[in-house]
Amino acid sequence: MINDIKNFLQDRFPESATIGGSGEKTNAAIMLYGRRFYKDQTPVEYLAEFLLVFLSAKSKDGADSYTFEVSAAEAAYYPLDHVALKLFSFYPSSKLETRHSSHQKKYIDALIQIKNRLSGGTDNQKDDSIRILQSLFYGFTGVAKNRTWVTHSFLPASEHLISREVAWRHSSAKRDTSINTWDSSREYFDTSAHLFMARGGELLFLQLAHLFSLSPESIVKRLNIENNDSYSHLIFTDVSQLKLLLQKNLKNLLSGSLKKIDKLASFVEKSLSDVTLNDDNKPKKATLGWVPRASVPESFLFAQELNNICCSSLNELEKLDMMQMLCCLHVLRSLSFQARRLSQSEKITTGFMGEYAWIVSTPDTPKDSASRRLSQTSFEIIEGMLFRVLRIVHSGHLGVESSMKEADDHGFKIFRKIGKEIGLIIPKNGQGQRFVLSPTLLRLLVAAVIKPGERVRLTEFYRRIFAHFGIALAGKQLSVAIEWSSISNDTKDYAMTTESLWIEEALRQGGFLVELSDAVSIVYNSSSKEL
Repeated sequence: MINDIKNFLQDRFPESATIGGSGEKTNAAIMLYGRRFYKDQTPVEYLAEFLLVFLSAKSKDGADSYTFEVSAAEAAYYPLDHVALKLFSFYPSSKLETRHSSHQKKYIDALIQIKNRLSGGTDNQKDDSIRILQSLFYGFTGVAKNRTWVTHSFLPASEHLISREVAWRHSSAKRDTSINTWDSSREYFDTSAHLFMARGGELLFLQLAHLFSLSPESIVKRLNIENNDSYSHLIFTDVSQLKLLLQKNLKNLLSGSLKKIDKLASFVEKSLSDVTLNDDNKPKKATLGWVPRASVPESFLFAQELNNICCSSLNELEKLDMMQMLCCLHVLRSLSFQARRLSQSEKITTGFMGEYAWIVSTPDTPKDSASRRLSQTSFEIIEGMLFRVLRIVHSGHLGVESSMKEADDHGFKIFRKIGKEIGLIIPKNGQGQRFVLSPTLLRLLVAAVIKPGERVRLTEFYRRIFAHFGIALAGKQLSVAIEWSSISNDTKDYAMTTESLWIEEALRQGGFLVELSDAVSIVYNSSSKEL
C-alpha cells in the first residue's frame, strides 16, 4: 500500500505536465491512470493514435518522427490531418445531416481536380478510375459509425492512413449563413477536441517514451527481476537495443507491402493541395498528457510483446489486428497494475509482479463448471478493486473539483467495456460476467510472449502468460491466482484436477501445440521470418 498517495499521484512523466489547476478538467481516474483513458475511444483508435504519435514529428522543426523521443520542455507532437484524403474517401458515404453545402461544392471540385490529373483514357474511364480509387480507400475504413466525414478514421495500415482527429462543429457552422466556401468553413473544424482519439493511444506511447528515457540501471532496479525465474526470458534484455529495434520494426510495418497505398494517397493529396485547414498547411501542435512514472514494469512487458508481433512473418494487416488487440489488453493491464499499487491488500502473486490475477475459463463452459465460477469470482474481485481505488484517490487527494461519475466511466466501467470489445469478458449483456480465453486471444498471447520460431514447454507458456498479464491458465499459476482471490479450497482442488485440459485442446486446435510424449508438450510460435 502506498503511504504518501499525494506524492505518488504527482510522480508523472513528463515532469512538465500539469494535473488540475488553471481550470483544467480532471477526475480521480485521470489522477490515478494518466491523461487519459476514455470510454468512447474504440480499439482501432487506440492503435491509430499510438502510431500517430510515434510517426509524427515531436518538434516544430520536424525532428524525431518515427521515434519514442519526447521533449521534456514541450511534451508535444505535430500530427498531419490528411483532410483532403478524408474528403475524397469518406464524403460520399458520410452522414447526410452533417454535410455542409460548402463541403459539397468542394467535393465536386475535388473530383474534377483529380480527373484533370489523370492521363489517358476517356472521360468515362477516368470516372471509373476515380470510383475504384474511392472504393479502395473506403475499404480501409477503421471507424465510421454515425459520424460526419471528417471524423471517420482509416485502419492505420500506412502513413497516409494515420491522421489526427478533426471534429466538425456542424451546429455552429449551420447557424453561420456567411459560410459558402471551403475557406470560410475552416474555422469550424476543430483539431483539439479529443472526442474519439481521446488520448488513450497517446498514453500508451508515453508509457514507452518514459521507459526508453530511463537508464538501464534504473529500469533493472524498478523491475527487480534479476533473480526471478518467472522472468528468466527477459532478464538479459538490452532496453536501449529494444528501443531501436521497436522503432525500426514499427517504421518498417508502416512502409511495408502497403506502401503503394501511400503512393495513391499522395497522388490524391497533391491533386487537392488547396483542401487544407490552414493557409500554410503546416501541422498544428498537439500537446501530450502524462503517465504515472510507476508504469515502468507494464511498459517493459508491452514493449517486448509489441516487438515480438512486429518481428513475426504475419502480413501487415494481421500484425495490425494483433497490435490493436494487444493495445486494448495492455490498457486493461495498466488499469489493474496501477489500481493494485493503491489497493489495501497485502496479498502477493508469486510469479507476477502485477500482484493481481485474472482467472479465465473457456467461453462455452457449463454453468455448473468450477472453472466458470472461478473466472466469474475473479472478474468480480478485479472490478471491486478498480472501484475502490478511485474512491481512495477521490477522497481528499484531488485538490480540484471533479466528478466521481466521470472517474467511474473512464477508470472503472471502461475495464468491462474494453474487455467485452476484445472478447476477454462475456457475456456482453446480462449477469454472470466472467473472464474467458477465446481462440483469437490465445493466438495473441502466443505471438506476444513467445518469439517467432521459438519453442517452449507448455508449463513455460503458462508461466509467461502469468508473468506478463496475470492470466492464470493452469498448474502453479492457477493455484496462486485462486489463493490471491481468496477462493475456497474445495473449489480450488476441483478446478485444479478436472478443468485445465481445455487450454491444451485450444492450443492444439490453433496449431500451436506439439506433443512430444504423454508427459511433454511444446508450444510453438510458428509466425517466424528470416532476419
